Amino acid sequence: MSMPILYEQPLNERMRIFLRLEHLFSQVSHFQNGSSVWDSHASVSALIEILTILDRSDIRSEVLKELDRHISGLSRLLDTPAVDRTRLDKALTELTVQLQKIQQLPSKLGSEIRDNDLLNSVRQRTVITGGTCGFDIPAYHYWLNQSLSIKAECLSRWLFEINPLRNSIDLLLLLTRNSALFETQIATSGFFQRSLDTQNPCQLLRIALPPESNAYPEVSGNKHRVNVRFLSYTESGRPKQVGHNVQFDMSCCAI
Repeated sequence: MSMPILYEQPLNERMRIFLRLEHLFSQVSHFQNGSSVWDSHASVSALIEILTILDRSDIRSEVLKELDRHISGLSRLLDTPAVDRTRLDKALTELTVQLQKIQQLPSKLGSEIRDNDLLNSVRQRTVITGGTCGFDIPAYHYWLNQSLSIKAECLSRWLFEINPLRNSIDLLLLLTRNSALFETQIATSGFFQRSLDTQNPCQLLRIALPPESNAYPEVSGNKHRVNVRFLSYTESGRPKQVGHNVQFDMSCCAI
């Protein structure tokens, strides 16, 4: 059996931002140790997108609120007889450590990146299609062609201040994803609907589907219900909802 494709749908704005940042941080990590010019360029591009998100939202405050919410919620389980006290204590310790690190960060994150003339030049040119060519920013072209050790040191330095943010988001997403088990569901004629518990709102919907199913889920939802339509994959033309029943695994993560 091939590994299923995992689809994730955030059901609130905070989770949406966290997933986008996780996606971009993963890109930076993947490419920053690559040996080619294109690896380095991909890392810088993802780094600039991270900075754009940091400019638009008070991510530090959002992470602090979520860490505090998790600590409060898990602390209420300390006197529960059936709870795994070892795992609970470990989770609370990790959350508290991350909370303290985020509290120590400046309110305006990414100063090392914002104050860098080279990165600002690249950032300004990204709004132009193909604007980061060698003739557009010769200094950037020079940097891209430096040794791997020099570029790796630069990227590590630029990321240093925001690494605690990444670590906290990774921990929060891990706890969220592990808060629910997958259950097998059936989408009748390619459509599935489920009402949600508004007292314990679902934050993240996860769907696992075999790649050979030749379909993918389109999810819409709010705190009351989620709707899932399974569409047939096509490279061109308007995708259509499949007409047969689709078996899939789903978890509704809430913590």
